Amino acid sequence: MTISLQDAMKIGGLRECRVIAGYQGLDAEIRYVTIMEVPDIVRWLKGNELMLTSLYPIKDNPEAQKKLIKQLHEKGTSALAIKPNRFVEDIPLPILEEAEKYGFPVIEIPEPVSYLDILSPVMNTIFDRKVVLQEDLEEAYRLLNEVSLNEPGIQSLIDILTHLTKHNIAIESLVSFVDTPLLNSPFQDFKHQQIEELEHVQRPIRLKRRHKEAGSVSCITAPIIVDGTLYGAISSWDDAQEHIEADLAILERASSVLALEFMRRKVRYEVELQYKSDFFRALFRGSTSHTKDLEEKARGYNILPERCYMCCAVYFEQADTTGTFLTDHMTKLEMIIHHIEPHAVVGMMHHVLYILYPTKGKGEERALLDMNRFIREFEKMFAKTPFAGTGRVSSNSFSELQESFEQAETALSISRTLHLQDSRPVHYDELGVYRLLAQVSEEEELTRFYTETAGLLAEYDDKHNLELIRSVEEYFYHNESVSAAAESLYIHVNTLKYRLQKVKTLTGWSLQDSEGKLMIQLGLKIGHYIHHGYRQR
Repeated sequence: MTISLQDAMKIGGLRECRVIAGYQGLDAEIRYVTIMEVPDIVRWLKGNELMLTSLYPIKDNPEAQKKLIKQLHEKGTSALAIKPNRFVEDIPLPILEEAEKYGFPVIEIPEPVSYLDILSPVMNTIFDRKVVLQEDLEEAYRLLNEVSLNEPGIQSLIDILTHLTKHNIAIESLVSFVDTPLLNSPFQDFKHQQIEELEHVQRPIRLKRRHKEAGSVSCITAPIIVDGTLYGAISSWDDAQEHIEADLAILERASSVLALEFMRRKVRYEVELQYKSDFFRALFRGSTSHTKDLEEKARGYNILPERCYMCCAVYFEQADTTGTFLTDHMTKLEMIIHHIEPHAVVGMMHHVLYILYPTKGKGEERALLDMNRFIREFEKMFAKTPFAGTGRVSSNSFSELQESFEQAETALSISRTLHLQDSRPVHYDELGVYRLLAQVSEEEELTRFYTETAGLLAEYDDKHNLELIRSVEEYFYHNESVSAAAESLYIHVNTLKYRLQKVKTLTGWSLQDSEGKLMIQLGLKIGHYIHHGYRQR
């Protein structure tokens, strides 16, 4: 077994030493540590040695010093560590020049550091690697497999890994169905790029992580992969001691063991998720007079009306392409939501995500701010803004909670109808007249009203391309300012006046009369409402 010179410089007496030439060779591997105090030792070298010397045999011979560096380089020696002060005051310049020429590392040993301070720790590390890999690795695998079979808990696994690797260990979960003690990670969340890298390589890699107390830390992180997706990770770190090959093997086996455990819990979670979806359907789609049994089940799902929920409904367009989209990502969505509000209740029905946000003690303003945070986090996760709608805050009754649920559904449906995709949900109270239109059960009557008002303008536009609909919309948008609307349309004021007069000619309603304005505006709203297929949402 070997150890790199760069890693060796962090062990024992070498921590007090410094490389003064040949930095290019720091990746050289060390297999042995030997001492040179006789001139012909070079012939016995096999390669990969760290040689320690006082230069006594060649202290007065510059040519021999240059020749030594060349010979060591040709033999494949890893580095030369020189202890001056006793026989040479400083490390000779010919040695440094020749070392730079070959990229051969030369190390200066300070006076207080003995050869033994270097030789023993480095050789012990090399020997320990051999022992662990040859004798202890199978025992480590056995212990890890017992953890998996006996399921003693995640904390037991952390203890075992700490014992086996002699490093700090943290196990992190990115899914909601594995939550203790994994959520108490000492690190900040993974960056999106790190998640992609772990999912790609699917084996332990070295990462720079941000420790909540110690700042930037170099870790070995082993991904916990289920169905190609990162569900969690095991991170190992230690400033005082480097990782060895056995650590990587142990962490990789541990991540495989945990992947099986995560898979089992995932299956159980998906079954529970189906039950929860069925319950949501019974609670919110059923009668407003809920039975005592239903209310008891609600409390079992931590739905407590006294928390005064605001309901939010979220739809992801990606759900149109795969029927399992929400199921596949539900656990990560729950993690995002519970990170912001731990007492929120999350469920799904018909490819729609529902969030019951408890407002008691927080207020509606805080609830809306957190809803906005949910949407922004979803945007980061899927690189696309979802549609979302929220209802009013319910009081402490299931019937009002059902009303908030229905309002959120209405707001979501209309936001999809009108393509109101924004980084915040559409609130039910912001829907204006669409709230009333949503209550009309006779679509034929809405269609007739549209045909008698704005529909006449649309029909004329189709035949003559006069843009009457757009002109009227801009006119109302600019609070009936003809000049502002004309400027927005890039037309002359007189042209717009002609178009507005045409509206009266076609519909019989004048935009100078309040009744006429109301009829045309309603017609426009109904046109948006029925032509985007709200009823099919």
